[in-house]
Amino acid sequence: MEERSPQSSRPISEAWIGGVCAGLANHLKWSVLALRLLFVLATSYRLIGVVIYLALWLVMPNRKLESTTWGLDAAERRGMRSEAVGRKRFFDFGIAVALLLLGSGLIWIVERSGAGLGTYFIPAALGALGLGAIWWETDRIQLVDRPRTGITAWLSILAHNWTKILIVSLGLCSLAAAGAWIVIDHPLDDAARTALIIGLLIVGLGLAVAPLLLQLRQELALARDGKLVADARADMAAHLHDSVLQTLALIQRQADDPQQVQALARKQERELRAYLYEEEAEEASFSQGLNQLIKSVEDAHDVSIELVAVGEVQSCPAEKQEALLGAIREAAVNAAKHSGQTHIDIFTEAEPDLISVFVRDRGSGFDISAIPADRLGVRGSIVERMERAGGRAIIRSSPGTGSEIRLEMPR
Repeated sequence: MEERSPQSSRPISEAWIGGVCAGLANHLKWSVLALRLLFVLATSYRLIGVVIYLALWLVMPNRKLESTTWGLDAAERRGMRSEAVGRKRFFDFGIAVALLLLGSGLIWIVERSGAGLGTYFIPAALGALGLGAIWWETDRIQLVDRPRTGITAWLSILAHNWTKILIVSLGLCSLAAAGAWIVIDHPLDDAARTALIIGLLIVGLGLAVAPLLLQLRQELALARDGKLVADARADMAAHLHDSVLQTLALIQRQADDPQQVQALARKQERELRAYLYEEEAEEASFSQGLNQLIKSVEDAHDVSIELVAVGEVQSCPAEKQEALLGAIREAAVNAAKHSGQTHIDIFTEAEPDLISVFVRDRGSGFDISAIPADRLGVRGSIVERMERAGGRAIIRSSPGTGSEIRLEMPR
């Protein structure tokens, strides 16, 4: 597969304004000073450089949204760690002033020559200045995970962020001034003036909130990717618990029989290799998978399992079927290991929109609230596994009365 080049991003710690030039320089391996000079030269002619800069500001993600270490991400979200923003050196200020003077002089020359924007220059400059101020503050928004209720809390937030509110307000005023200049400069009838005002209002507000909406979208995408990774890790942990840890427990119990230990180790190695490296074979039916896991549990734990099946599962998404079979296996293994009985009942019922499975034993039972938090068999391999796949697990058990685990999976 062809490797894609990484997407360029805007490093706020290196930014003078929005970090566009610094991000492009890091991505293209160019000189950041040369890129800033190019933007200044392009800005001198009808503010083209400003338009390109603002467009890149929108499409290039803020580097603070990139995934980093989980612990650091959590600390930043809780306000315990802020992004390190490097202090600008005196040399940087000198270069910035020089570029500003150069750009101002070039703009003055172009405008005086008549090749510039003419009467549109002032509203365009006010609009760009307003958008830059608003977007600059949007890049530096930090969401803090703390409950905020009451008028006092809101007043505290406003007092703490008064500079941000002031800058955003000035940016909105600059946008409003640009719009007012355009309206005043165009003598129109009432209907046309109203339409122009509404159009400018929509465009101005849309551009003002565009970075915030894009940032929220990127954060939602990162959260979705993080959930997928967390679910994959949980599925892997559940599989290892159901297979490798169970096999290790059997090896401990049969440590005096080297041949049996070797057989168990070879069997577990084949299963683990198939799970990690082999592509999925042709999808087996639910009943085939259920019969295979029943045989596996009976052979491994020397118990008998009686299966009663009502209806046939004709169609079920593979991830739901896999999760349901994994939860059934864990429930049966728990009954074989902890109930003190050698007989287990499994009842399945396939309805048009639901698969229900009951795993019962008449053994010693248990108190689910008394299960230690570090024991993941019931919680991780049954309850949470079913919930991740969109189903649910209902456990009924008490000491001395046996156990019944009901699994429900929508089709």
